[in-house]
Order: sequence, then structure tokens, then C-alpha cells
Amino acid sequence: MNPLRNIFRGSSKKAQPVKGCENKPSTDVVPERNVSPKEVKKSWKIELVEAFIQKWSEHDMGGAHAMVTDDFVIVFASADNMELEYQDYVAETTKVFEAFPDFNFRYESLTEGRDGVVLWKNVVPNGHHTAKPYAFGPCDPIEPTGKYVENSPETGTFYFKDGKIAKMMVVAHGEMTGPAGIYTQLGGFPLM
Repeated sequence: MNPLRNIFRGSSKKAQPVKGCENKPSTDVVPERNVSPKEVKKSWKIELVEAFIQKWSEHDMGGAHAMVTDDFVIVFASADNMELEYQDYVAETTKVFEAFPDFNFRYESLTEGRDGVVLWKNVVPNGHHTAKPYAFGPCDPIEPTGKYVENSPETGTFYFKDGKIAKMMVVAHGEMTGPAGIYTQLGGFPLM
């Protein structure tokens, strides 16, 4: 069995390519045996995703927007494939960034799959609630307490079209994920 067949390691859900996406392997990243990682040239896809992550970590959603297609979507596979357009995602993420000025995305690695997608492995969103009150969706806001939150790890899969990021699928590997996980860690949803 090919270990790359199911990129989500045992998940029954697989990322579906966006019609017209460039999900073919890059030809510029084919390391020969015994070549050190420093000698391997990064593909344009890895470089694009690194720049995208950097813009997010800087809370520069406008800069990140320049790297995505006009029809870019984020799909949350762990939430029954809930799909958000970029502007809707930015609205919720901006609330997180305003409440958590040091919010960032620690991660294990970026790798390009055989089918041309880029995997963002073991992403752990985290930060301290030190600025504005935070409310998830229509829930009541929670005043800043300085509390540190760290969501469960996630895997992001990036798809490409016309030299830009066309889709990102997120698979959570735990219960504390996304804005709802942040809100819960702050004391929201007390009946959970």
C-alpha cells in the first residue's frame, strides 16, 4: 500500500482538488539520494506557502490575500467540510489577531506531495489573550486575562491554480481547534 495514498493518516476524508488546480508534482524538487536538505532547491509552491504563513503570522491578511486566487476557499474537513471564502475567514481571524497580538502558527514542516499539493504538518495555533475582548461568532465577549491558549494540532493541505493558492483544507487532530477551541480555552462554552 502506498503510504502517500491517504495524506491524512487514517482519516476517511480526503482533500478533493479544485477543478483546474495545478496539482501536479513540481519538477524542480527531485532530490537525488544522499543529497542534504540544504542542497535541494525549494519549489515555488513551498516558497509561496512559506510567504503566506509569514503574512498570517504578521497578521497581514491583505498581504496573504495577494497570494490567493479570487475564488480561494478554506475547507474545514473536521467540521463536515465547512467551506469559507477568504473574506469570511479574514473576518473571524481578524478578531483573533486583535485579541491575541502574539498569535502565531507553530508547525513541524512543509512538504510537497507527489500530487503537487503542499502539506503544512502539525500546525499549532497559539497566543496570549492580552488585547481586546474575544468573542467567537455571536457569543458573549471574554475580557483579556493574559491567558495562553494553544489549539490542538492541525494539518493544512494547499492546492494551487494560476501560480496562486486556490484552496486550503484543514484537518484537526483534536478537540480544541479553530476559533471555537480558542473561545473554549478562555472559558466560553462552560457546558462543554
